[in-house]
Amino acid sequence: MFILELQNRIDVITPKGDGIILLVTEYGTETSKVFTVIQANGQIWEWQPKDIKVKDNITFNRVNDERKAS
Repeated sequence: MFILELQNRIDVITPKGDGIILLVTEYGTETSKVFTVIQANGQIWEWQPKDIKVKDNITFNRVNDERKAS
């Protein structure tokens, strides 16, 4: 198991709204990574990778697929 505290801010969209990833936890081969996210309302939730989506960041040339298509 390892826990990674991110040094750079990564904004994400979760089922509970916008948030910022705080920690990434890897429990081993039997379990997916878990992202600990501070939500915009101050709550802290843990999410699986399939549940979150990284927000656009034009500085790093990261734009959602929907916007690229238009």
